[in-house]
Amino acid sequence: MKIIFFLVFLFAFLRADVLKENYVVVDTNISHPSLTLDFESDNLDQFIELDSNDNGLISWSELKDKKDKIIELVLPHITITSHKKSCSKKVTNFTVHRRVHQSYILLDIDLDCKIEKDLLLHYDLFFDVDRVQKLFVQLKDKNSSNPMVISVRKQDIKLDIENESLFKTFINFLVEGIWHIWIGYDHILFLLMLLIPSVIYYMDKKMNIESSLKSTLIKILKIVTAFTIAHSITLALSVLDLVDVNSRYIEVSIALSVLFTALNNLFLFIKSRTWMLAFLFGLIHGFGFASVLKEMTLKSSELVGSLLGFNLGVEIGQMAIVLVLIPLIYFTRGTKFYRYILLYGFSIVTAIISSVWAYERYFDLNILPF
Repeated sequence: MKIIFFLVFLFAFLRADVLKENYVVVDTNISHPSLTLDFESDNLDQFIELDSNDNGLISWSELKDKKDKIIELVLPHITITSHKKSCSKKVTNFTVHRRVHQSYILLDIDLDCKIEKDLLLHYDLFFDVDRVQKLFVQLKDKNSSNPMVISVRKQDIKLDIENESLFKTFINFLVEGIWHIWIGYDHILFLLMLLIPSVIYYMDKKMNIESSLKSTLIKILKIVTAFTIAHSITLALSVLDLVDVNSRYIEVSIALSVLFTALNNLFLFIKSRTWMLAFLFGLIHGFGFASVLKEMTLKSSELVGSLLGFNLGVEIGQMAIVLVLIPLIYFTRGTKFYRYILLYGFSIVTAIISSVWAYERYFDLNILPF
């Protein structure tokens, strides 16, 4: 019964809708106003036939082949109004890329209108088929680039060119960091693969159960601390443009890090000091976290606040996962459920998922729905 329950839960988890994070940056340059829309491409196939070769996979080339139809679909769903007049829109660039674990389409759009003090933005793309998605909006001008959020409940926002609050920027990035870790299935699985074995240890090739909660908590603390320090280092280096790494290779490497930790649970390449794995691979995951922040053009005065807010948000989201996991693994550590379902079964499933992630990220394909 426990096995059936776990498999049903896992299936529901993997089939659940992934929260779509879409982005728009509005540039209020008076001589050349424009906006950049960056949206997740998964919902497009509900409106446009994308799979040209009928192989069941959507490649980047197939998305690019449908460029005109995609633009025709998207443009009516985003509107900028200035002084009660809608700005006319012209797409100047169409790009397909990957952010975190999904394929995105980026549109650079020129706006033809007179920029007033306050602008109104309306956005309703895909809300009729995906009610959980969110659009993060950034106003870029000499005074403000404070992020705001559009959702199915709030599809219109006022862009105030003059007002700015550094504290509000910190809070918005704090929330964004929490969401990012919760919807980052690759980061979550990486943590779980490291933390689940915390209640056991190996001696003479034999599995032994940790006898005290204290020893388990010490192991978990070492892993979480090592991961936090590592991803904080590379997150800062990347956002501050001190290190620049190809995002495609980073996403593939993140998938491979998940695969390695899952296989380590099965074949014991590294039996102890897994905090070292957390630190090593945490450096790679930090570049993945930075991909979200680097998509937003931030002023130098906002870099510290946004970086601290986002990083703290990631830690809050991470600790929420840890606090839920600890009682589960500790109180089941001596059972067959822990050994064959949580440790071995979950590791096998994770190894399969991460292998597919690595394949689709390397070859720019969309295979899994998450």
